[in-house]
Amino acid sequence: MSVFKTLTATLLLCAIAMPAPAQDYFISNAKLVTNTVDGIVKDADILIRNGKVAQIGSGLVAPADVELIKADGKWVTPGIIAPFSQLGLVDVSAEDTTNDITSEYSHTSISELASDSFNPKAVSIANTRRRGITHAVVSPRAAGESIFGGTGLVANLSGEFDSIEKEQAFIYIQLGGSGTDLSGGSRASTFRQLRGAIDDASAYPARFKGPEDGDTLSRQDAAALVKAIRGQIPLLIASDRASELLKIIELKTAYRKLDIIVLGAAEAWKVADQLAKAEIKVMVDPHDNLPANFDRVESRLDNVILLDKAGVNYAITNAGALGVSKPITLTQHAGNAVGNGLDWNKAFTAITQTPAEWFGLENTQVSTGRTATLVVWDGDPLEVTSAPTMMLIDGKRQSLKSRQTALRDRYSPTREDTRPHKYR
Repeated sequence: MSVFKTLTATLLLCAIAMPAPAQDYFISNAKLVTNTVDGIVKDADILIRNGKVAQIGSGLVAPADVELIKADGKWVTPGIIAPFSQLGLVDVSAEDTTNDITSEYSHTSISELASDSFNPKAVSIANTRRRGITHAVVSPRAAGESIFGGTGLVANLSGEFDSIEKEQAFIYIQLGGSGTDLSGGSRASTFRQLRGAIDDASAYPARFKGPEDGDTLSRQDAAALVKAIRGQIPLLIASDRASELLKIIELKTAYRKLDIIVLGAAEAWKVADQLAKAEIKVMVDPHDNLPANFDRVESRLDNVILLDKAGVNYAITNAGALGVSKPITLTQHAGNAVGNGLDWNKAFTAITQTPAEWFGLENTQVSTGRTATLVVWDGDPLEVTSAPTMMLIDGKRQSLKSRQTALRDRYSPTREDTRPHKYR
């Protein structure tokens, strides 16, 4: 490829990723989802100045010095949050040099920061952003002989180098059948490793005279686990089987400061009342309804409905359908939960405000004085055929283009370009 073509391609990708600077906007006649006590406001006008919501009302007049965006009755919502993903950690999973999800041969685990691997310019970031997702919870994966995957982050999907908003947001733990493979071959070994690690961190630094003095953890990893032991950041524990969820409840009873989020929880409906009483949060995929393995034998489509009825604090993910690497179908999964009986507002809250509260994010409400992070849609955001037409993150307008759309447009059969494809 010539230097000119290389430069042109580089500039094209940069243009796709770069947001416009913060400016003033007036969005008229919107169906506004506020995520506040005001609920959904019809015929809403929203004035945005200096990146913040300056005024919300009906029948407002657009100032002459702002950009007018006519919603014409369409939906305007807070940005969607992908509550579990591996965005920015991998480009091509089969190519080791682009895959930073695991550290299979490392001697550390908990102390490894996903933020050190995170690439905000990864192709998947723009692909995900154009589906209305403004933020993502990003997690490494456990590997080697440890059930601990490391310390995860939360980032906005602006594609900017300063897009990480929470560098140490949670610690990831793999239980279930996958965890047994990592820890020695049984759930007994898995829980022994987990309890031993908690005990090491609880006794840090007194127990550690040398770097390897812990029963389970090195001094470095014990120090990294301390925040979670004190309840300052969550433990995100992947687990599906009901009997294992009961063990997690026992763990929470023994270590009351732990802030536990269970990822997966395919059989959580069986112990929903106990999870609610123990105040354990649950991140569930409404599509998990098949016994894909022996941890999910009693999966069912109404899992999230039963959790809601029991009063469990839950978020919705699409981790069961490539959502880890491609969370673009998140709104569709929330919509399917609605189709199976979940209230629309509860489903939308489960992909916006709930994960934001869990991981300490702001800007999931649209109200006066708040930073404007919102999306204008061409239809109901939980309908599979709907798509964003405009997005703001922290008051800055974002591109809804990606490498996928660029390639689509470049090779479209309707494009009026008669040159051979390789010259376009």
